[in-house]
Amino acid sequence: MMREFAPAFRGGLPLGTPGDDGSGIRLGAAAGGATAFLDRVSVWRFLSPPSALLTGVLVGRDGRRVCDESRYGAAIGAAMMAGHGGQAWLLADHATLAQARRQLRGPALWFQRIQGAYLLTAGRVSAATPGGAAVRAGIDPAGLTATLAEYNAAAAAGRPDPAGKPAGLVRAQDRPPFSLIDCSVRPRLAYPAPMLTLGGLLVAEDTGQVRRADGGVVPGLYAAGRTAVGLCSHSYVSGLSLADCVFSGRRAGRHAAATPAA
Repeated sequence: MMREFAPAFRGGLPLGTPGDDGSGIRLGAAAGGATAFLDRVSVWRFLSPPSALLTGVLVGRDGRRVCDESRYGAAIGAAMMAGHGGQAWLLADHATLAQARRQLRGPALWFQRIQGAYLLTAGRVSAATPGGAAVRAGIDPAGLTATLAEYNAAAAAGRPDPAGKPAGLVRAQDRPPFSLIDCSVRPRLAYPAPMLTLGGLLVAEDTGQVRRADGGVVPGLYAAGRTAVGLCSHSYVSGLSLADCVFSGRRAGRHAAATPAA
């Protein structure tokens, strides 16, 4: 189903259980149910910890800014996928990397330490100049140089960040050497990109019954949770699947219990 409906998202880490294989959606579709948003996937790309990396500059292959680096991981992932094909690199100077290394020695979960250590070592390339680092990473040197100049100029003058990053996280990246950390969505044990699908069966919003393409319902068939189109099919924030599952499950159960058997 990923190959058919969301091929651009292949390479991320499926988030779920062995039973989350689309069989519920396929069952409902085989019974006449309509589907929607099967191409919608939420991919999470968190740039911290260590938090010092949030002062860096996230760019695509063209060297242009992806988004505000402090945004929620799902928002960063969406920006990477929408305009950059899931490819992005975080530019950080020597001072930022030094601070990030110090922060790794502080409180952190075990997998965050592994991730941070990978990003600060094998996950990056470096050079004496931003353009040199760009060449090594395979991105456009001119685009990166222009993006960094704009970012640093705003930081030096105390102007708002061009991408809207909070002022407390804006720091000029101007101390060589410069590193580009590969944040792209691709299979990596040390830095996976968790993702989950957001589409499913269309349901009647007042009952949870599965709808057909003509707007009618499939008698006796209900869908809930991520098997159904729901609250977070347009946009996802962590925890919404739990709330959506509880709400839509209760809705379907109540209607089924109150409906006389055929």
